[in-house]
Amino acid sequence: MREKIGKIFSGRQGMDELSKALFWCSLACMALSALTLGVLNGVLSSIFSFLGFFQIILCFIRAFSRRLGQREAENAAYLAWLSRQRSKLGAYKERRRQSRDFKFFKCPGCGTYIRVPRGKGRLHIKCKCGYMLYRKT
Repeated sequence: MREKIGKIFSGRQGMDELSKALFWCSLACMALSALTLGVLNGVLSSIFSFLGFFQIILCFIRAFSRRLGQREAENAAYLAWLSRQRSKLGAYKERRRQSRDFKFFKCPGCGTYIRVPRGKGRLHIKCKCGYMLYRKT
């Protein structure tokens, strides 16, 4: 029995990080489908159940695929996106932690956050990109 399963999975991708995320999202959709059973005459429940089944099917298609290059590229893109989201969350947490002593302004020119000490009155703040801000701290 073990050899048959080994033959089935030889040369296939298996469960990578993207497949695991799809699987857990499908379980969440199924749970939401069960919770929203009576809402909007069951339309919302059927949408969530359809999404859940679609994600499970996509997860198994990815797991049994023999196109390893494509699946690895998709997984790498997912991991890069996840890393960006985690770094944004970390930066947000750090700004929240320092918000008692500093005030943060987003530069309209380049989008970076500028940290200025609180309680200094009105200041001219110059960003690295050269944009000048006149803000109250």
